[in-house]
Amino acid sequence: MLKIHFLNVGHGDCTIIELPSGRLMMIDINNSKKLPEDDARALAAHEGLSLYEFRYSRMKLVEGEFRSWEEYYKSLLVDPAEYFKENFPGKSIFRYIQTHPDMDHMSGLHRLFWDEKVDLVNFWDVDHDKTFEESDFNYGPFDYADWEAYENLRKGKGPDGNEHKVLNKLRGWTGSYWTDDNIEILSPTQELIDGCSASGSYNDCSYTLKLTHAGRTVILPGDAESAAWKSMLDDPGDEAMKCDILKASHHGRKSGYHEEAVDAMSPEVVICSVGKKPDTDASDEYKSHGAKVLSTRYNGTMTLTILDNGAAWVENHKGEIVYAIL
Repeated sequence: MLKIHFLNVGHGDCTIIELPSGRLMMIDINNSKKLPEDDARALAAHEGLSLYEFRYSRMKLVEGEFRSWEEYYKSLLVDPAEYFKENFPGKSIFRYIQTHPDMDHMSGLHRLFWDEKVDLVNFWDVDHDKTFEESDFNYGPFDYADWEAYENLRKGKGPDGNEHKVLNKLRGWTGSYWTDDNIEILSPTQELIDGCSASGSYNDCSYTLKLTHAGRTVILPGDAESAAWKSMLDDPGDEAMKCDILKASHHGRKSGYHEEAVDAMSPEVVICSVGKKPDTDASDEYKSHGAKVLSTRYNGTMTLTILDNGAAWVENHKGEIVYAIL
């Protein structure tokens, strides 16, 4: 069985994968439990409410408690470290993949590995040149401790002198550390990494991975944008990109949507790690390809289960099946 947990972590990403081998794999982390203004407005509109009603009108919601819609949607947000402890107590992470070096994909690294002492075997990272100084974090939402943890992890250094293997693999490379888990690297290439270094924007050097189990295929693209998608369409090409389930790139924003690439992938289901964002959301574009679009913002943390016989479905945070994959 393959089971993928798409965590509802606010403006960021965190995906935990239970592989058929029994290994655990985590892709990115973000410990934000905030509900930004844009999301509150979008959710209010989704419920047919004014922002004031969304925040302050208390009503009996589906769980039977009297609270505001804002309180309800905030309650759906999860902390990855707490989620890991609750669902995988005492287990190690065989493979942590940092898709690219943006802070909304690594916020929480220090807590998970230094504070909670989660054991790590392999750390994946793209070989880039992005840097930060401690002063860069003085007025922002992120913590320098997470960047410092990342810098140590990509050197193979964990807490208390622990060490782990570091992998900087590129498209098409093979090896026993991942191919025996039916993982293919679709991106990046060195050319894409060099382009990101030149531009100062690192989305297009994101790891894009294809997981296969029981004839079902899942594509997980980080924050891949146009350059990365065009590169993948050229090599490995359309046929290699076909999938049943796609995790929408760049949190479901239009910047991560690429019409030709989605045509090639032809997913039945698209999972968005952030809810509808005014003026930047690509849900309608994905739907135009015939895909079922599901968002963690509305469904909370979702899980995808693929059995060994190919049966597959998606559940919401309450364990209810919200979509069965044909």
